[in-house]
Amino acid sequence: MAFNSVLFLFVFAPLVFLIDRFLRGRGSNMWLLVASILFYAWGEPTFVFVVLASSVIDYAIVGTMHRSTQQSRRKALMLLAVIANVGLLVYCKYLNFFADAFHALLPSVPVPHVEMLLPLAISFLVFEKITYIVDVYRNVSPPASRLRDYLLFVFVFPKLLAGPILKFHEVIGQLTIRRPTLDEFGHGLARFLMGLAKKVLIADSVSGIADQLFSANPEHAGFGIAWMGAIAFAVQIYFDFSGYSDMAIGLARMLGIRLPENFRQPYLATGFSDFWRRWHISLSSWIREYLYISLGGNRVSPTRVYVNLWLCFLASGLWHGANYTFIAWGAFHGIWVCADHMGMKNLWTRMPRALGVLITFALVTIGWVLFRAPTIEHAVTLIGTMFQPWKASQFSLNVQLLPLVTLAIGLVLCFIPLERVLAAWRALPERVSRWAALLPAAGLVLFAAWTYGRVFTSTFTPFIYFKF
Repeated sequence: MAFNSVLFLFVFAPLVFLIDRFLRGRGSNMWLLVASILFYAWGEPTFVFVVLASSVIDYAIVGTMHRSTQQSRRKALMLLAVIANVGLLVYCKYLNFFADAFHALLPSVPVPHVEMLLPLAISFLVFEKITYIVDVYRNVSPPASRLRDYLLFVFVFPKLLAGPILKFHEVIGQLTIRRPTLDEFGHGLARFLMGLAKKVLIADSVSGIADQLFSANPEHAGFGIAWMGAIAFAVQIYFDFSGYSDMAIGLARMLGIRLPENFRQPYLATGFSDFWRRWHISLSSWIREYLYISLGGNRVSPTRVYVNLWLCFLASGLWHGANYTFIAWGAFHGIWVCADHMGMKNLWTRMPRALGVLITFALVTIGWVLFRAPTIEHAVTLIGTMFQPWKASQFSLNVQLLPLVTLAIGLVLCFIPLERVLAAWRALPERVSRWAALLPAAGLVLFAAWTYGRVFTSTFTPFIYFKF
Protein backbone atom coordinates (compact mmCIF):
# COMPACT_ATOMS: atom_id res chain seq x y z
CA MET A 1 0.00 0.00 0.00
CA ALA A 2 1.87 3.06 -1.23
CA PHE A 3 1.54 6.53 0.31
CA ASN A 4 0.49 7.92 -3.08
CA SER A 5 -2.35 5.43 -3.58
CA VAL A 6 -6.03 6.32 -3.28
CA LEU A 7 -6.55 3.54 -0.72
CA PHE A 8 -3.90 4.94 1.62
CA LEU A 9 -4.82 8.60 1.22
CA PHE A 10 -8.56 8.27 1.61
CA VAL A 11 -9.09 5.10 3.67
CA PHE A 12 -6.11 3.75 5.61
CA ALA A 13 -4.44 6.97 6.83
CA PRO A 14 -7.63 8.76 7.95
CA LEU A 15 -8.79 5.63 9.79
CA VAL A 16 -5.44 5.12 11.55
CA PHE A 17 -5.18 8.72 12.73
CA LEU A 18 -8.81 9.00 13.82
CA ILE A 19 -8.65 5.86 15.96
CA ASP A 20 -5.19 6.76 17.32
CA ARG A 21 -6.51 10.18 18.32
CA PHE A 22 -9.60 8.65 19.91
CA LEU A 23 -7.56 6.16 21.99
CA ARG A 24 -5.18 8.89 23.29
CA GLY A 25 -2.61 6.45 24.69
CA ARG A 26 -5.02 3.81 25.97
CA GLY A 27 -4.05 0.98 23.70
CA SER A 28 -2.94 3.33 20.92
CA ASN A 29 0.40 1.55 20.50
CA MET A 30 -1.33 -1.79 20.12
CA TRP A 31 -3.63 -0.23 17.53
CA LEU A 32 -0.63 1.26 15.70
CA LEU A 33 1.11 -2.14 15.71
CA VAL A 34 -1.96 -3.92 14.33
CA ALA A 35 -2.47 -1.23 11.68
CA SER A 36 1.22 -1.38 10.68
CA ILE A 37 1.18 -5.18 10.34
CA LEU A 38 -1.99 -4.93 8.20
CA PHE A 39 -0.29 -2.19 6.14
CA TYR A 40 2.64 -4.52 5.36
CA ALA A 41 0.42 -7.59 4.90
CA TRP A 42 -1.54 -5.73 2.21
CA GLY A 43 1.51 -5.96 -0.06
CA GLU A 44 3.14 -9.08 1.46
CA PRO A 45 0.37 -11.39 2.75
CA THR A 46 2.77 -14.34 3.08
CA PHE A 47 6.14 -12.81 3.93
CA VAL A 48 4.62 -10.84 6.81
CA PHE A 49 4.57 -14.09 8.81
CA VAL A 50 8.28 -14.61 8.06
CA VAL A 51 9.08 -11.12 9.39
CA LEU A 52 6.94 -11.74 12.46
CA ALA A 53 8.64 -15.09 13.15
CA SER A 54 12.15 -13.70 12.65
CA SER A 55 11.33 -10.76 14.94
CA VAL A 56 10.16 -13.10 17.69
CA ILE A 57 13.42 -15.06 17.28
CA ASP A 58 15.41 -11.79 17.48
CA TYR A 59 13.62 -10.86 20.69
CA ALA A 60 14.31 -14.25 22.28
CA ILE A 61 17.99 -14.41 21.28
CA VAL A 62 18.73 -10.80 22.26
CA GLY A 63 16.97 -11.25 25.60
CA THR A 64 19.11 -14.32 26.32
CA MET A 65 22.24 -12.46 25.19
CA HIS A 66 21.48 -9.52 27.47
CA ARG A 67 21.01 -11.75 30.51
CA SER A 68 24.24 -13.66 29.87
CA THR A 69 27.37 -12.68 31.81
CA GLN A 70 29.83 -14.59 29.60
CA GLN A 71 31.28 -12.38 26.87
CA SER A 72 32.00 -15.32 24.56
CA ARG A 73 28.37 -16.48 24.82
CA ARG A 74 27.06 -12.96 24.27
CA LYS A 75 29.18 -12.59 21.14
CA ALA A 76 28.09 -15.99 19.82
CA LEU A 77 24.40 -15.11 20.32
CA MET A 78 24.92 -11.71 18.67
CA LEU A 79 26.57 -13.34 15.65
CA LEU A 80 23.81 -15.97 15.49
CA ALA A 81 21.09 -13.30 15.37
CA VAL A 82 22.95 -11.16 12.81
CA ILE A 83 23.74 -14.16 10.58
CA ALA A 84 20.10 -15.29 10.75
CA ASN A 85 18.92 -11.89 9.51
CA VAL A 86 21.62 -11.54 6.87
CA GLY A 87 20.89 -15.10 5.78
CA LEU A 88 17.23 -14.21 5.30
CA LEU A 89 18.26 -11.21 3.18
CA VAL A 90 20.67 -13.29 1.09
CA TYR A 91 18.10 -16.02 0.54
CA CYS A 92 15.36 -13.62 -0.53
CA LYS A 93 17.45 -11.18 -2.56
CA TYR A 94 20.82 -12.58 -3.59
CA LEU A 95 20.70 -16.37 -3.77
CA ASN A 96 20.00 -16.53 -7.51
CA PHE A 97 22.49 -13.71 -8.16
CA PHE A 98 25.29 -15.59 -6.40
CA ALA A 99 24.23 -18.81 -8.11
CA ASP A 100 24.50 -17.13 -11.52
CA ALA A 101 27.93 -15.74 -10.61
CA PHE A 102 29.09 -19.19 -9.55
CA HIS A 103 27.73 -20.71 -12.76
CA ALA A 104 29.57 -18.07 -14.81
CA LEU A 105 32.83 -19.20 -13.19
CA LEU A 106 32.05 -22.90 -13.54
CA PRO A 107 29.63 -23.32 -16.47
CA SER A 108 29.79 -27.11 -16.29
CA VAL A 109 28.33 -27.17 -12.77
CA PRO A 110 24.51 -27.04 -12.77
CA VAL A 111 23.11 -24.50 -10.31
CA PRO A 112 19.42 -24.58 -9.32
CA HIS A 113 17.35 -21.38 -9.08
CA VAL A 114 14.91 -20.49 -6.31
CA GLU A 115 11.67 -19.02 -7.66
CA MET A 116 10.87 -16.25 -5.19
CA LEU A 117 9.53 -12.73 -5.49
CA LEU A 118 11.57 -10.07 -3.70
CA PRO A 119 9.70 -9.21 -0.46
CA LEU A 120 8.90 -5.55 0.11
CA ALA A 121 11.45 -3.58 2.14
CA ILE A 122 13.54 -6.65 3.00
CA SER A 123 16.79 -4.63 2.94
CA PHE A 124 15.42 -1.89 5.20
CA LEU A 125 13.89 -4.39 7.63
CA VAL A 126 17.06 -6.45 8.02
CA PHE A 127 19.28 -3.41 8.56
CA GLU A 128 16.96 -2.06 11.27
CA LYS A 129 16.74 -5.42 13.00
CA ILE A 130 20.55 -5.59 13.06
CA THR A 131 20.68 -2.23 14.89
CA TYR A 132 18.62 -3.76 17.70
CA ILE A 133 20.89 -6.78 18.01
CA VAL A 134 24.14 -4.79 17.91
CA ASP A 135 22.90 -1.92 20.11
CA VAL A 136 22.01 -4.34 22.91
CA TYR A 137 25.29 -6.27 22.44
CA ARG A 138 27.30 -3.03 22.67
CA ASN A 139 25.27 -1.96 25.75
CA VAL A 140 24.18 1.15 23.87
CA SER A 141 20.59 0.28 24.73
CA PRO A 142 18.76 -2.23 26.89
CA PRO A 143 16.57 -4.75 25.07
CA ALA A 144 12.92 -3.98 24.42
CA SER A 145 10.97 -4.54 27.62
CA ARG A 146 8.10 -6.15 25.72
CA LEU A 147 7.80 -8.05 22.46
CA ARG A 148 5.14 -5.56 21.38
CA ASP A 149 7.64 -2.69 21.62
CA TYR A 150 10.15 -4.50 19.42
CA LEU A 151 7.49 -5.45 16.88
CA LEU A 152 6.38 -1.81 16.75
CA PHE A 153 9.99 -0.77 16.05
CA VAL A 154 10.13 -3.26 13.17
CA PHE A 155 6.69 -2.64 11.67
CA VAL A 156 5.71 0.99 12.38
CA PHE A 157 4.24 1.85 9.01
CA PRO A 158 5.55 5.37 8.13
CA LYS A 159 9.14 4.15 7.68
CA LEU A 160 8.36 0.52 6.87
CA LEU A 161 8.76 0.36 3.09
CA ALA A 162 11.66 2.72 2.34
CA GLY A 163 13.06 4.19 5.52
CA PRO A 164 14.60 6.29 6.91
CA ILE A 165 16.57 3.40 8.42
CA LEU A 166 16.01 3.65 12.17
CA LYS A 167 18.47 2.81 14.93
CA PHE A 168 16.83 1.11 17.86
CA HIS A 169 18.48 3.22 20.55
CA GLU A 170 17.41 6.47 18.88
CA VAL A 171 13.66 5.82 18.61
CA ILE A 172 12.54 3.17 21.10
CA GLY A 173 11.72 5.78 23.76
CA GLN A 174 9.51 7.70 21.33
CA LEU A 175 7.73 4.55 20.19
CA THR A 176 6.86 3.25 23.64
CA ILE A 177 5.61 6.62 24.97
CA ARG A 178 3.87 8.66 22.27
CA ARG A 179 2.22 11.98 23.04
CA PRO A 180 1.08 13.42 19.69
CA THR A 181 -0.19 16.99 19.82
CA LEU A 182 -2.34 18.96 17.39
CA ASP A 183 0.66 21.20 16.66
CA GLU A 184 2.80 18.19 15.75
CA PHE A 185 -0.06 16.79 13.69
CA GLY A 186 -0.24 20.03 11.69
CA HIS A 187 3.52 20.17 11.09
CA GLY A 188 3.53 16.50 10.12
CA LEU A 189 0.63 16.94 7.71
CA ALA A 190 2.41 19.83 5.99
CA ARG A 191 5.58 17.73 5.64
CA PHE A 192 3.56 14.81 4.27
CA LEU A 193 1.87 16.99 1.65
CA MET A 194 5.24 18.45 0.62
CA GLY A 195 6.62 14.95 0.08
CA LEU A 196 3.51 13.86 -1.83
CA ALA A 197 3.89 16.87 -4.15
CA LYS A 198 7.56 16.01 -4.72
CA LYS A 199 6.62 12.51 -5.77
CA VAL A 200 3.47 13.12 -7.80
CA LEU A 201 4.17 16.52 -9.37
CA ILE A 202 7.92 16.28 -10.05
CA ALA A 203 9.32 12.74 -9.86
CA ASP A 204 6.46 11.08 -11.74
CA SER A 205 6.37 13.87 -14.32
CA VAL A 206 10.05 13.62 -15.33
CA SER A 207 10.20 9.82 -15.12
CA GLY A 208 9.06 9.45 -18.74
CA ILE A 209 12.14 11.32 -20.01
CA ALA A 210 14.50 8.99 -18.17
CA ASP A 211 12.51 5.87 -19.08
CA GLN A 212 12.72 6.66 -22.80
CA LEU A 213 16.50 7.04 -22.69
CA PHE A 214 17.21 3.90 -20.68
CA SER A 215 14.77 1.74 -22.66
CA ALA A 216 16.26 2.74 -26.03
CA ASN A 217 19.31 1.26 -27.74
CA PRO A 218 22.22 3.09 -26.03
CA GLU A 219 24.32 3.01 -29.20
CA HIS A 220 21.74 5.22 -30.91
CA ALA A 221 21.74 7.91 -28.21
CA GLY A 222 23.48 11.22 -28.81
CA PHE A 223 25.34 13.53 -26.44
CA GLY A 224 22.40 15.84 -25.67
CA ILE A 225 19.80 13.12 -25.21
CA ALA A 226 22.15 11.06 -23.03
CA TRP A 227 22.70 13.96 -20.66
CA MET A 228 19.04 14.98 -20.67
CA GLY A 229 17.90 11.47 -19.77
CA ALA A 230 20.59 11.06 -17.10
CA ILE A 231 19.77 14.42 -15.50
CA ALA A 232 16.06 13.57 -15.65
CA PHE A 233 16.77 10.40 -13.67
CA ALA A 234 18.92 12.35 -11.19
CA VAL A 235 15.96 14.67 -10.58
CA GLN A 236 13.47 11.78 -10.54
CA ILE A 237 15.28 9.65 -7.98
CA TYR A 238 15.94 12.60 -5.69
CA PHE A 239 12.35 13.85 -5.62
CA ASP A 240 10.98 10.30 -5.53
CA PHE A 241 13.10 9.15 -2.59
CA SER A 242 13.27 12.43 -0.66
CA GLY A 243 9.52 12.74 -1.27
CA TYR A 244 8.97 9.36 0.37
CA SER A 245 11.23 10.36 3.27
CA ASP A 246 9.29 13.61 3.75
CA MET A 247 6.03 11.67 3.74
CA ALA A 248 7.39 9.13 6.24
CA ILE A 249 8.74 11.85 8.54
CA GLY A 250 5.45 13.74 8.29
CA LEU A 251 3.27 10.69 9.01
CA ALA A 252 5.45 9.72 11.97
CA ARG A 253 5.28 13.22 13.41
CA MET A 254 1.49 13.12 13.12
CA LEU A 255 1.73 10.07 15.40
CA GLY A 256 4.10 11.79 17.83
CA ILE A 257 7.31 10.19 16.54
CA ARG A 258 10.32 12.18 15.31
CA LEU A 259 12.18 10.31 12.56
CA PRO A 260 15.70 11.40 11.52
CA GLU A 261 16.20 13.50 8.43
CA ASN A 262 17.31 11.52 5.39
CA PHE A 263 18.27 14.25 2.90
CA ARG A 264 19.95 17.65 3.10
CA GLN A 265 20.04 19.07 -0.43
CA PRO A 266 22.55 16.49 -1.75
CA TYR A 267 23.02 18.16 -5.13
CA LEU A 268 24.58 21.16 -3.39
CA ALA A 269 27.45 18.91 -2.27
CA THR A 270 31.07 19.55 -3.20
CA GLY A 271 32.79 16.18 -3.38
CA PHE A 272 31.46 12.71 -2.72
CA SER A 273 32.15 12.71 1.02
CA ASP A 274 29.93 15.78 1.29
CA PHE A 275 27.35 14.13 -0.97
CA TRP A 276 27.03 11.14 1.38
CA ARG A 277 26.57 13.47 4.34
CA ARG A 278 23.51 14.77 2.50
CA TRP A 279 22.11 11.78 0.53
CA HIS A 280 20.27 8.87 2.22
CA ILE A 281 21.78 9.98 5.51
CA SER A 282 20.30 7.07 7.46
CA LEU A 283 22.01 4.51 5.20
CA SER A 284 25.42 6.18 5.30
CA SER A 285 25.07 6.55 9.09
CA TRP A 286 24.15 2.85 9.41
CA ILE A 287 27.11 1.75 7.30
CA ARG A 288 29.48 3.92 9.33
CA GLU A 289 28.25 2.71 12.75
CA TYR A 290 27.54 -0.95 12.04
CA LEU A 291 29.97 -1.87 9.24
CA TYR A 292 32.82 0.64 8.91
CA ILE A 293 33.53 0.72 12.66
CA SER A 294 33.31 -3.08 12.83
CA LEU A 295 35.96 -3.29 10.08
CA GLY A 296 38.31 -1.13 12.13
CA GLY A 297 37.19 2.36 11.13
CA ASN A 298 39.99 4.91 11.35
CA ARG A 299 41.92 2.86 13.89
CA VAL A 300 43.85 0.95 11.23
CA SER A 301 46.56 1.82 8.71
CA PRO A 302 45.75 4.39 5.97
CA THR A 303 45.74 1.67 3.32
CA ARG A 304 43.28 -0.40 5.37
CA VAL A 305 41.09 2.69 5.86
CA TYR A 306 40.81 3.12 2.09
CA VAL A 307 40.04 -0.57 1.64
CA ASN A 308 37.39 -0.40 4.37
CA LEU A 309 35.79 2.66 2.80
CA TRP A 310 35.68 1.03 -0.61
CA LEU A 311 34.26 -2.19 0.82
CA CYS A 312 31.54 -0.21 2.62
CA PHE A 313 30.45 1.48 -0.59
CA LEU A 314 30.63 -1.80 -2.45
CA ALA A 315 28.28 -3.20 0.20
CA SER A 316 26.07 -0.14 -0.19
CA GLY A 317 25.77 -0.82 -3.90
CA LEU A 318 24.99 -4.49 -3.36
CA TRP A 319 22.41 -3.53 -0.70
CA HIS A 320 20.45 -1.71 -3.41
CA GLY A 321 20.01 -4.78 -5.56
CA ALA A 322 21.33 -8.05 -6.96
CA ASN A 323 22.78 -6.60 -10.14
CA TYR A 324 26.31 -5.81 -11.28
CA THR A 325 25.17 -2.26 -12.10
CA PHE A 326 24.52 -1.56 -8.41
CA ILE A 327 27.89 -3.02 -7.45
CA ALA A 328 29.56 -0.82 -10.09
CA TRP A 329 27.65 2.21 -8.77
CA GLY A 330 28.86 1.47 -5.22
CA ALA A 331 32.44 0.97 -6.41
CA PHE A 332 32.24 4.25 -8.38
CA HIS A 333 31.21 6.19 -5.27
CA GLY A 334 33.74 4.32 -3.15
CA ILE A 335 36.60 5.36 -5.44
CA TRP A 336 35.63 9.03 -5.24
CA VAL A 337 35.16 8.96 -1.45
CA CYS A 338 38.60 7.34 -1.09
CA ALA A 339 39.99 10.07 -3.36
CA ASP A 340 38.52 12.68 -1.00
CA HIS A 341 40.26 11.00 1.95
CA MET A 342 43.52 10.86 0.01
CA GLY A 343 43.52 14.65 -0.34
CA MET A 344 41.04 15.50 -3.08
CA LYS A 345 38.80 17.20 -0.48
CA ASN A 346 41.41 19.96 -0.33
CA LEU A 347 40.91 20.55 -4.05
CA TRP A 348 37.16 21.05 -3.56
CA THR A 349 37.78 23.79 -0.99
CA ARG A 350 40.18 25.67 -3.27
CA MET A 351 37.88 25.96 -6.27
CA PRO A 352 34.84 28.28 -6.44
CA ARG A 353 31.92 26.61 -4.65
CA ALA A 354 29.62 26.88 -7.69
CA LEU A 355 32.20 25.06 -9.82
CA GLY A 356 32.63 22.34 -7.19
CA VAL A 357 28.87 21.83 -6.98
CA LEU A 358 28.59 21.62 -10.79
CA ILE A 359 31.44 19.10 -11.13
CA THR A 360 30.11 16.96 -8.27
CA PHE A 361 26.61 16.96 -9.72
CA ALA A 362 27.96 15.94 -13.14
CA LEU A 363 29.94 13.06 -11.61
CA VAL A 364 26.99 11.95 -9.46
CA THR A 365 24.78 12.02 -12.57
CA ILE A 366 27.25 9.77 -14.39
CA GLY A 367 27.03 7.45 -11.40
CA TRP A 368 23.22 7.43 -11.70
CA VAL A 369 23.61 6.00 -15.20
CA LEU A 370 25.28 2.96 -13.63
CA PHE A 371 22.47 2.78 -11.09
CA ARG A 372 19.60 3.03 -13.61
CA ALA A 373 20.93 1.12 -16.64
CA PRO A 374 19.79 -2.51 -16.99
CA THR A 375 23.31 -3.82 -17.68
CA ILE A 376 26.92 -2.74 -17.32
CA GLU A 377 27.33 -2.72 -21.10
CA HIS A 378 24.32 -0.43 -21.46
CA ALA A 379 25.70 1.95 -18.84
CA VAL A 380 29.22 2.04 -20.30
CA THR A 381 27.85 2.84 -23.76
CA LEU A 382 25.72 5.70 -22.45
CA ILE A 383 28.54 7.11 -20.30
CA GLY A 384 30.84 6.97 -23.32
CA THR A 385 28.27 9.00 -25.29
CA MET A 386 28.17 11.59 -22.48
CA PHE A 387 31.84 12.30 -23.20
CA GLN A 388 31.32 12.73 -26.96
CA PRO A 389 29.83 16.20 -27.59
CA TRP A 390 30.00 15.61 -31.35
CA LYS A 391 27.81 12.51 -31.31
CA ALA A 392 24.32 13.07 -32.75
CA SER A 393 21.32 11.03 -31.71
CA GLN A 394 19.63 8.56 -34.06
CA PHE A 395 16.29 8.98 -32.28
CA SER A 396 14.40 11.74 -30.50
CA LEU A 397 12.64 11.69 -27.16
CA ASN A 398 8.88 12.03 -27.29
CA VAL A 399 8.61 14.64 -24.55
CA GLN A 400 5.78 17.12 -24.04
CA LEU A 401 6.24 20.62 -22.69
CA LEU A 402 5.05 19.95 -19.12
CA PRO A 403 7.72 17.31 -18.27
CA LEU A 404 10.43 19.61 -19.65
CA VAL A 405 9.18 22.53 -17.58
CA THR A 406 8.94 20.24 -14.54
CA LEU A 407 12.51 19.07 -15.13
CA ALA A 408 13.71 22.67 -15.20
CA ILE A 409 11.75 23.50 -12.01
CA GLY A 410 13.13 20.38 -10.32
CA LEU A 411 16.69 21.36 -11.17
CA VAL A 412 16.17 24.87 -9.82
CA LEU A 413 14.73 23.49 -6.59
CA CYS A 414 17.73 21.14 -6.24
CA PHE A 415 20.16 24.04 -6.27
CA ILE A 416 18.32 26.69 -4.24
CA PRO A 417 20.28 27.18 -0.97
CA LEU A 418 17.32 26.73 1.36
CA GLU A 419 19.30 27.51 4.52
CA ARG A 420 20.07 31.00 3.21
CA VAL A 421 16.48 31.49 2.08
CA LEU A 422 15.18 30.50 5.53
CA ALA A 423 17.71 32.76 7.23
CA ALA A 424 16.58 35.69 5.07
CA TRP A 425 12.96 34.81 5.85
CA ARG A 426 13.61 34.88 9.61
CA ALA A 427 15.35 38.24 9.24
CA LEU A 428 12.18 39.89 7.87
CA PRO A 429 10.52 42.47 10.14
CA GLU A 430 7.76 40.92 12.24
CA ARG A 431 4.97 42.92 10.60
CA VAL A 432 6.13 41.73 7.18
CA SER A 433 6.80 38.10 8.14
CA ARG A 434 3.34 37.83 9.73
CA TRP A 435 1.69 38.46 6.38
CA ALA A 436 4.39 36.67 4.39
CA ALA A 437 3.72 33.52 6.42
CA LEU A 438 0.40 33.24 4.63
CA LEU A 439 2.16 32.60 1.31
CA PRO A 440 3.57 29.14 2.16
CA ALA A 441 0.24 28.13 3.69
CA ALA A 442 -1.66 29.21 0.60
CA GLY A 443 0.88 27.53 -1.64
CA LEU A 444 0.64 24.30 0.36
CA VAL A 445 -3.15 24.24 0.02
CA LEU A 446 -2.88 24.88 -3.72
CA PHE A 447 -0.26 22.16 -4.26
CA ALA A 448 -2.20 19.73 -2.06
CA ALA A 449 -5.30 20.18 -4.21
CA TRP A 450 -3.26 19.81 -7.40
CA THR A 451 -1.44 16.75 -6.05
CA TYR A 452 -4.61 14.97 -4.93
CA GLY A 453 -6.12 15.69 -8.31
CA ARG A 454 -3.12 14.10 -10.03
CA VAL A 455 -3.43 11.03 -7.79
CA PHE A 456 -6.93 10.48 -9.15
CA THR A 457 -6.23 11.27 -12.81
CA SER A 458 -2.72 9.93 -13.47
CA THR A 459 -1.35 6.40 -13.70
CA PHE A 460 -0.06 5.06 -10.36
CA THR A 461 3.75 5.00 -10.20
CA PRO A 462 5.45 3.08 -7.35
CA PHE A 463 8.35 4.56 -5.42
CA ILE A 464 11.77 3.65 -6.84
CA TYR A 465 13.13 2.39 -3.50
CA PHE A 466 10.27 -0.07 -2.97
CA LYS A 467 12.29 -2.59 -4.98
CA PHE A 468 15.13 -2.45 -2.46
